[in-house]
Amino acid sequence: MENREHQIIRMVWQLGNALVKFRNQDLLGYDLTSVQAEVISFLIKNRDGQINMQDLQNNLMLTHPTVIGIVKRLESKGLIVSKKGKPDARCTYIRLTENGALFKNILDRLATENAAILLRGMTDEEQKEFYRLLQIVQKNISS
Repeated sequence: MENREHQIIRMVWQLGNALVKFRNQDLLGYDLTSVQAEVISFLIKNRDGQINMQDLQNNLMLTHPTVIGIVKRLESKGLIVSKKGKPDARCTYIRLTENGALFKNILDRLATENAAILLRGMTDEEQKEFYRLLQIVQKNISS
């Protein structure tokens, strides 16, 4: 029998996979994947600033090659544009196009619907505690 720590890790891993699968199904009709939607959401939240590839890597905890692939796919769909920095061409900046910005309401609606499913059956206090614990876990895994 697995110990509790192993069960927790397995449950978190399964939950992450289930959320990505669930979200990918929701986004299929928009020709987006979950991670592409995360990039768009990040750009929407930070639209007043200059966002570069490193910002995406750090925020989404993805590798540089993965971010490059996501950015290329979103560019080919006309949802973002990327531009080499001046004077340092090694830095690539990314911004939403008008079409990309149109996804804000769609992503907000889907997030609200998914949160309702995820948190179903939890009291307000349990939701607050769940959020608090998730912040601890996220901090632990990010350091």
